[in-house]
Amino acid sequence: MNITLLIASHCNACIRATAQLKTIEEEYPQINSEVININLYRDEKIFITPAWIINGELFAYGDINKEKLLAKLR
Repeated sequence: MNITLLIASHCNACIRATAQLKTIEEEYPQINSEVININLYRDEKIFITPAWIINGELFAYGDINKEKLLAKLR
């Protein structure tokens, strides 16, 4: 499974999302993840941060429910 987290500078929700992703990585080492600044991402349809992308598809914006994310990954 691959998770891409799109973030922006000076975004409090992005800071929380990055911390949440780090926790998920520690619990599930089989998950590949990356954090990318939205200014470096090439999909013009995504403009809200944080944006969670799972296996190349947009999953959610903003703060997420960890259990729903893990259910999607299973």
